[in-house]
Amino acid sequence: MLMILAALCAGAFATTGILWFAGAGGGSAVAAARLNKRREVEANLPTADAKSGLRRRGSVNFAGITVLSGNLAANWTRDLERAGLTLNAKEYLGLRIAVSAVLAVVGMAVSPIPILAVLGLPLGFFATAFWVKRRKISRLHKMEAQMVELLQMLSSGLRAGFGLLQALEAAAEQTQAPLQTEIRRTLRDTAMGASVEQALSSLNERVGSADFDIVITAILIQRSVGGNLAEILDNVAHTMRERERIRGEIRTLTSQQRLTGYVIGAIPIGLLVVFMMISPEFTSLLFTDPLGRMLLMAAAVSEVLGFAVIQKIVNIEI
Repeated sequence: MLMILAALCAGAFATTGILWFAGAGGGSAVAAARLNKRREVEANLPTADAKSGLRRRGSVNFAGITVLSGNLAANWTRDLERAGLTLNAKEYLGLRIAVSAVLAVVGMAVSPIPILAVLGLPLGFFATAFWVKRRKISRLHKMEAQMVELLQMLSSGLRAGFGLLQALEAAAEQTQAPLQTEIRRTLRDTAMGASVEQALSSLNERVGSADFDIVITAILIQRSVGGNLAEILDNVAHTMRERERIRGEIRTLTSQQRLTGYVIGAIPIGLLVVFMMISPEFTSLLFTDPLGRMLLMAAAVSEVLGFAVIQKIVNIEI
């Protein structure tokens, strides 16, 4: 009897050992298969050289020479998009060079002093960037002015039972450009398969506004944790209205200082024009004598710096 029990125990232990080893071998095989698959995926990922190659492909090259780095080209593309222009970085670079060349040619044809014509090259190059920046700021202010009305329409649509996308679509039909263009682009992104969070994040990146960032962040948080989105948008709209009211009061209070900056900046130019009309031989030394040219350039630089400082002082951000 004891011999039978011992044989049964030995058989049970042997069976358990065989099953355990088989299971361990199968688990090892599965783990090895997963490890090999992960290695294959990692091998197919772009390496650092490939990523740098992608950045190089985003740069602007001419005759094998990189004239515009990938990061700078990306920044230019973003600024052009925010300004509402359909140019790419290469076309924008060509436009700046063309404007510089035109100003230099006009300066050589009009100015009796050749060195002043050379100043048209940097003047045209940076004047184009200044124009794009002003256009970007103007477009941004237009969209921020339309934001309160958009929030009210979204809040009304949500209270009427619409979803977020339906409310956005209804609001896009009632708003004007440029905000209408951005909303329709966001709706097109969602129609192409992007999630609402991805489309709103792309909108925030394209616009680059603090007000848009507040609104989109509030919407994304509400979609994550829940809450009454209509009430949240009403509160955000009220905050923006108060900010706009305070901004208007500050502009009213600082209007005299801004006018003073304009007048002070125009006085030297006006005096130069008056002296040129009264005594041309006296003021001609500023254009013919080397010391006079240096003084004239120093005066122009001081004029620009003084005007910029005054504008920086009176421009109070809220």
